[in-house]
Amino acid sequence: MKHIDGKSNCLADYLSRPTDDPLFDVDYGLESKLPCSSSSHLHTPHQPSVNIVAPMILRPRQKFPSLGVSDLDKVDDHSDASSCSSEDSFTTCSPITTTTPSPNLFDPSQLSHEQAQDSNIRSIISQLNQNVPCDSTLSSSFIIKNGILHKLIALTPKSKLRLSVPYLPSSMVRSFLTAIHDDPFQGGHFSVDKMLSKIRPRYWWSHMRQDVQSHVQACVSCQQYNYSRQKKPGHLQPIPPVATPFSIIGMDFCGPFVESPRENKYVLVVTDLFTYFVTAIPLSTNTAEITALTLFRHIFCRFSVCFTLITDQGTHFNNHLMRALQHFFGYNHILSTPYHPQTNGVVERFNASMVVQVSKLQQKHHNNWDDYLDAVIFAYNSSKHRTTQYSPFELLFGRSPKLPIDSPPRYFHFDRPNAYFVHLQKILQVYHQHAKFNILNQQSYHKRYYDQNRPDPHYNVGDRVFTRIFAA
Repeated sequence: MKHIDGKSNCLADYLSRPTDDPLFDVDYGLESKLPCSSSSHLHTPHQPSVNIVAPMILRPRQKFPSLGVSDLDKVDDHSDASSCSSEDSFTTCSPITTTTPSPNLFDPSQLSHEQAQDSNIRSIISQLNQNVPCDSTLSSSFIIKNGILHKLIALTPKSKLRLSVPYLPSSMVRSFLTAIHDDPFQGGHFSVDKMLSKIRPRYWWSHMRQDVQSHVQACVSCQQYNYSRQKKPGHLQPIPPVATPFSIIGMDFCGPFVESPRENKYVLVVTDLFTYFVTAIPLSTNTAEITALTLFRHIFCRFSVCFTLITDQGTHFNNHLMRALQHFFGYNHILSTPYHPQTNGVVERFNASMVVQVSKLQQKHHNNWDDYLDAVIFAYNSSKHRTTQYSPFELLFGRSPKLPIDSPPRYFHFDRPNAYFVHLQKILQVYHQHAKFNILNQQSYHKRYYDQNRPDPHYNVGDRVFTRIFAA
């Protein structure tokens, strides 16, 4: 017994065909190709016939090109007339197959005729026929061979050997480029340099490189399938800092992780885009309901309602419940550009760091990563940020955090609440001014580095563009 894949099991498909299917026109399966009368004298009772079992005949559907009804009748009549006439033949009639013709319409035999029609070539030939001096630029660049104008070129800048190649008239450039680029055998849709390496030893025309580049850039197949190794277009647009903590926040889910003993698999990360203060909440699910409830309890009830919330377009953020929460509290919810995590880059960058730091501390055989999450977040918030030059804790609370390594104070100084409030306002004002200045300098530095050698195209309404579809 031999196993047959489902896509190759034509017999099973045959059983489900309607009775009027063309496949029933001939016997299908294992059969003897010789009639019983003619095969009976070929063997004796003691000698089995070699023709009892014949090859399997598979007759697939014949897919015809776009033809009319009369054309289909002609095809059927022709196929019946040219069917296998010999009953003892072991070959079957091959179905009609259609292939895409080669786009090679370039005809070198027309070169002489097309050169005669080209005004520039005729002008050069006439000047060469007027006994131009041998030391002239024209005579040292062009020659006439067999009635065809040739260009003298050097294949390399340092080469002393010059090669004569035909001057291709402008009327044949387009068909030639199509043949050398689009033809599967000659071009295969390869790059400009590979095309020029084939063109230079064979033909020449003025502005050859520019024409080749224009043809490749206009090729639809190359635009659809080629992978661009250049920087993605579009200059950096930094988010202007607002010197108020928790006025603009970014939020994103990180995970799923290995389920912890507390049944947590996700982490909801909320980052203040001014102080860079991070709040991370471990959660068991990432549904819209748990997202809205966590945002209300852990952010709005602790740090007040934000002005702007930035998230990606995940279903846990882009839903009716989150839009209802937005209208109820009156903040602005901005969804990031699809497949462009740089829109919410502060949160995305911290997620990458958090996963690494938690992985260093957790006991993998216990999967207790959520036991170390709060400690890692505090260690981050109490460390100086490279952008602001302050720790998020200082920018939010106006003082340095008390750490276990610090010595306990020997005395305490108590101020009146109103005096402490004035002092705190002054400290926070100085911190926030310096932090905003440092953020703007860092953004300017990153923008110069990001925009360097990066295209920034601008489009008008109605321009035709390609849209990349990421979903399969």
